[in-house]
Amino acid sequence: MKSYLYFATGGGADAAADNMVVPADKLMSINATSATTCNIYFENPRILEDTAGDSTKNYVELTYAAGAFKNVVNAIITATYDLPGLIVVADVDNGVFIDSSITAVIVSTADSNTNPDD
Repeated sequence: MKSYLYFATGGGADAAADNMVVPADKLMSINATSATTCNIYFENPRILEDTAGDSTKNYVELTYAAGAFKNVVNAIITATYDLPGLIVVADVDNGVFIDSSITAVIVSTADSNTNPDD
């Protein structure tokens, strides 16, 4: 059974960019963008279907306590190997986080921002 990563921003998980479920094997990289944030990049399924040549990636931005980057990354990576099924990384709606230092999440699709570090 495959692992899937779940993210919900606190917007009710009922509209565009309120949530994202991504197969864990589509995780490309995790990049710290500050002492309290990181971006998690995923392969864009539209690229795989060859329907959106200029879209490069989907990503999620996590906010967490200062200095917790390594713990957050370790929790995500460990869960993808140990837990088949749905892995809740950040669910602001229900206050469930894979690591207790996570406080917020922003979901961005390639259609809304193809270069998230600008």
